[in-house]
Amino acid sequence: MTSRLTGRLEVFGFADLLQWMELNRRTGRLTLEHGRDRRVLDWREGQIVYVSGSQPRHRLGVHLLRSGALPAATLYELLARNFTSQENLTRLILDAGFDTLDGLSLRVEELARKLLFETFEWKEARFEYDPEFRVQPILRIGLSLRGQALAFEGVKALDDNTRRRRRGAGAAAPEPPTLPFEASEADDRFWDVLERLGTPLEPEEARASHRQFVEFTRRLRERVARHVVMHPIHEDTAQLLQQILRKSPIDVSAVIPVAALDPYLTLDLLILANALSIDRDNSVGTAPDAIHRVGARAVTVLIDRLSGPDFARLPEGDKPGAVLRRAAVAAAVAAGRYAERYSITRERGYTLGLLHTVAYAEMLELLRQIEFPSGPFRAMALETYRPALGAALAESWGLPLDFESVISDDGAEPSAAAALVRTARAAVPSCAIGAVTHESVEPMWSDEIAHEVNVVFDFLGLEAVEVKSS
Repeated sequence: MTSRLTGRLEVFGFADLLQWMELNRRTGRLTLEHGRDRRVLDWREGQIVYVSGSQPRHRLGVHLLRSGALPAATLYELLARNFTSQENLTRLILDAGFDTLDGLSLRVEELARKLLFETFEWKEARFEYDPEFRVQPILRIGLSLRGQALAFEGVKALDDNTRRRRRGAGAAAPEPPTLPFEASEADDRFWDVLERLGTPLEPEEARASHRQFVEFTRRLRERVARHVVMHPIHEDTAQLLQQILRKSPIDVSAVIPVAALDPYLTLDLLILANALSIDRDNSVGTAPDAIHRVGARAVTVLIDRLSGPDFARLPEGDKPGAVLRRAAVAAAVAAGRYAERYSITRERGYTLGLLHTVAYAEMLELLRQIEFPSGPFRAMALETYRPALGAALAESWGLPLDFESVISDDGAEPSAAAALVRTARAAVPSCAIGAVTHESVEPMWSDEIAHEVNVVFDFLGLEAVEVKSS
């Protein structure tokens, strides 16, 4: 059994790494990380069989759209299937007859070569080779990429680019942003949490907390690196979507009020709508805009898959799910009311409030899988990691920048969107998750918002909020 190989490109260059993998006929997964940028190369007997990148512009769907290979409407429908199943996009394209084997192979290889040549530009990066990773060949797609040839071409292209940059030399490139989920940083983060907590732990409790914290950090790192997938929706949402699907013709606009009650359905719609965007300034941020962008056919496929028996759902009576939903819907109602004060439309303000808890949801889902008992230490660990996780997820999902500012808000984010949601949470504090900052709320609106929230909560079977007498 071959052990893992880890290192830095500053010591063992990318060209040397490619040649070493080929000459030693290595099989497994080679991962390279440069800040938030991540490249994955799968090898089989010294040959590259799969290449992927973590940025939206690296996605095959984006490449196919920009090259004119497939129209947007077709790609949205394919992605709706891809994000709700284990089927990869190439299989779906070939099985549906949207491209030939030879044609798609050329397009996949073109994207792979682009990602590889970009990697030669990385001066500082971490790499890890995992020989135990089970490489799954992409269906009938063969890459004619050879390590030694790529190394020669990549070094030559790098030399050419370096000479061009010297002629137009300017300021040094900034360091790429990093995520605080490195295993090597877990110890420092652990002591940061203890310091913020301000309460000493007994030695035995501290050792257990440290072990749990390290495992939680590792799971967060895996979560950030995961490919985009759709989120399970609530059981009552699935039932409402099934009613829409039973009508003929299907009115996809009927999905909008259903999405307003389920943050995960709204999030799934936005993920699909922004899957082909590389400029987040052009990303959509509301369910109506998402439906308009992807089209009726893709929306129909998506809601059919999400509400079908083969896709997981959030069960009724799930306590963490109910807590998160209360927080999301209450903030959404309040944010819709306060939106104009921050020069934000009511629809967008509502959606900002509805999605502000998604980073909490991702972390709580991880907590279901590991031993990390609830208490002050765990709560502080969540608050410590939530801003960075929120930023990473928003980028991965292609959400607009104002949504990232909300999801990653640490209480001091200056954007109007973050200030709006902080005010919305303060307007219904009994539903809020985490600390509620001091915000200026309108006393005359408080009871009106509480009444409106309770109408929605009654429909959803959630615990009502207290309404103060005026």
